[in-house]
Amino acid sequence: MGRIYLTLIGLFSLIVTSSGQCGEELMKQALSEMGSYQYIKDFDIKLPAASSKTGTKYSVVLNSRTKYQVNVANGSTNAENVILQIFDGDKLLGTNFYNGKTYNVFKFICSKTGAYKLNVFCNGGTDACARAVLSLVEQYSDNEMPK
Repeated sequence: MGRIYLTLIGLFSLIVTSSGQCGEELMKQALSEMGSYQYIKDFDIKLPAASSKTGTKYSVVLNSRTKYQVNVANGSTNAENVILQIFDGDKLLGTNFYNGKTYNVFKFICSKTGAYKLNVFCNGGTDACARAVLSLVEQYSDNEMPK
C-alpha cells in the first residue's frame, strides 16, 4: 500500500513539474528579456506533437511606422525551439529562424497599420511550449522611416 502512495506522489510531482516548465516561469523569462521596451501583447504557445509541425496562427493588429520586437522563451523540455514568423499577407516581415538557427529575439518594422499573421510551429514533431512577448521598440515620423 505504501508503494502505491509513493508512486502516486511521484507521478503527481512529475505532472506538476512538467506543467511548470510551460507556465509563468516562461512568461517571466520572456518579460525579463524584453528589456525596457513597451509591452504590447504576449502569446501562450502550446503545440501538441500531432500539430507541432503545422503549428498554430495568431492575428495581431500593428501600427504603421513602428519597430517591434518579439521575445521567445522556449520550454525546457522542447525537443526543438519554437519558430515564429510574422507575415503581412504573403510577405515575411520577421522571424526568429535564420540560417538554420533559432534565436530568442527578433525585430521588424511595420510599414502600414493592419492585421498581421503570426505563425508558430516546431520542427521537432513532439510536444512544445513557449511564451512570446511582442513589444514596441520605436515609432517613426513619416520622414524618419528607415528604408
